[in-house]
Amino acid sequence: MSATEIVLLLALTGYAIYQQTRKHQVTGSNRFKLAIIYGIVGLAVGGLNLPGNAAAVGLLALSLALSIGVGLLRGRLTKVWAAADGNVYSQGTALTIGLFLALVAAKFAMGTAAYFLHISDDGGFGEVLLMIAVMVAFQAELIWRRARTLLPPTSGHNGASTTSSISTTSVTRTDHEYAK
Repeated sequence: MSATEIVLLLALTGYAIYQQTRKHQVTGSNRFKLAIIYGIVGLAVGGLNLPGNAAAVGLLALSLALSIGVGLLRGRLTKVWAAADGNVYSQGTALTIGLFLALVAAKFAMGTAAYFLHISDDGGFGEVLLMIAVMVAFQAELIWRRARTLLPPTSGHNGASTTSSISTTSVTRTDHEYAK
């Protein structure tokens, strides 16, 4: 990766962390916005090179599985609650931010190992961004599914905000709390 790509990745990572610390209204129509942004930027700066050997295919499969797994885990651990105004909100936690940073670090470690082990030397910035896009898409879909269970039946679950009131003031739980 060039110095410019590293600076861009750090800027996108900083933006993602900032967004995760903010409370967001959960709407179905915008749930893939960040994933699409990461995907487009990833494709624009080089995308994904097809693996040239079995080890590279395995590494790509591992990377994809890691992105999906972290996305699903983050989707389960993100706080999702129904507010008194009738809307559903979500907000990342220190754990979900840590998982995001661990995923980025794992992608760099895998790429570095692939380079030094002569498995592949063509993975780069675009591939990292595409794998983050996959993670964000899985996370967004799971958060949306969790949010829909908190919406009142009159909202239609179409992604539009609802104006009906929900009597709970805060359902700030994560699903893992109920597994205890």
